[in-house]
Amino acid sequence: MVTTLTPALPDGRTGGRIGGAPPVAIESHPVLATHRYLLTLPADSAPWTGGREVSVLLREGFEIADDDLEYPGMAMRAVLHRPSPRGSRPELGWPGLRCASLTECDGDVVPFVRIGTEPVLIQNDPTYADAVLADGHDFLFQVDEEGWPVAGELDDMVGSYLWGYGSVYFYGTLRKDGTVDEVVAGFIDF
Repeated sequence: MVTTLTPALPDGRTGGRIGGAPPVAIESHPVLATHRYLLTLPADSAPWTGGREVSVLLREGFEIADDDLEYPGMAMRAVLHRPSPRGSRPELGWPGLRCASLTECDGDVVPFVRIGTEPVLIQNDPTYADAVLADGHDFLFQVDEEGWPVAGELDDMVGSYLWGYGSVYFYGTLRKDGTVDEVVAGFIDF
């Protein structure tokens, strides 16, 4: 099963959302000392979440020419947490990223987030995933900058592309019950 999400208005205080303050559940998470909040996948977006949300963070000050672009030391982080409303600390969010909800979309819209069992590669080079697959992880979802809104109410969603107009691919090791305990950034494809 594939689920696709796109930014939409109005802003989402719960469920799938992007930009602004992170969920209350992670406001005091240690990773927010070095990273900034980007988005949250809703708890019901995939069976592997086990009813939890997944929030994606990016190292503060990240630029695509930086050194932390390879697994396991990627600049992106993902945190599994209990469902939680948007908090009240916008300074913990990525600067210049507009607040919106993340809602399911159909095939007529290029998705910003694609949750499924196989990645959709930009450069069609599956060897990018070799290191993360060697550690026993399975593909979970990708965040693809081709899915940024470029027209309409959200054409000013983001000031500049975060990872070179590419995709970041996230993985985890599935347990016997089909859930994961950890989500890791596997690679960037641009």
